[in-house]
Amino acid sequence: MEQEKQNFKTKKANSMSKSTKERLARVALELKGKELFPKKVELAKITLSKIKSLPI
Repeated sequence: MEQEKQNFKTKKANSMSKSTKERLARVALELKGKELFPKKVELAKITLSKIKSLPI
C-alpha cells in the first residue's frame, strides 16, 4: 500500500499590528479556562445524567 501525500494550500495571512496582537493575546488569556456557555453546560449535564447507557 502506498501512502497518499496530503497537499495543503497556503492562504494569504493578514498582517496585524503589534498592538492588535497584544489585544488578541490579552483576550485569549481572559477567556482561557472559562466556561462560555454555563447554562447550556448545566442543561447538558442534567440531560446526560438521566441516560443510563448511550446507544452505540
